Amino acid sequence: MTDVSAFSEDELNQLLDVARQAMWAALQAESDGIIGFAKELYAGGKAFEEAKQHSSKLISTLASRTPVGEAAGSTPEEAIASALDKVPGAIALLRAKGTEEDVHAYGQWLIEIAAKMSDGAKGVSGAEQKFIDQLTAAIKG
Repeated sequence: MTDVSAFSEDELNQLLDVARQAMWAALQAESDGIIGFAKELYAGGKAFEEAKQHSSKLISTLASRTPVGEAAGSTPEEAIASALDKVPGAIALLRAKGTEEDVHAYGQWLIEIAAKMSDGAKGVSGAEQKFIDQLTAAIKG
């Protein structure tokens, strides 16, 4: 695993932004009502909290940071498109400065966030699974 100091503040923020955007896209993928929204949001927060103890120093560092700015997309389509558009840059950054182990851990973390959020209310819907599948494909390139 790569030493986190190999990444600049902007690069760490970029990696965290993709994770936050994946979380937002999973939340937006399908409306589960206000109670479902709250449950999914809690599940996503819990996924971030659990990641603070991740075996990857990179993931635990990212999960411990405070995001800068806001997630993009006021519609499900915009949120999902934004998340999927940001993934290749994050993976390329990790390949350039990190290890394949970092790339794998980060990709798995993104998928885990989306899956846990999607399952937080009523189980994973078809629209949510579609996003998870698209996210997985974007990570694999």
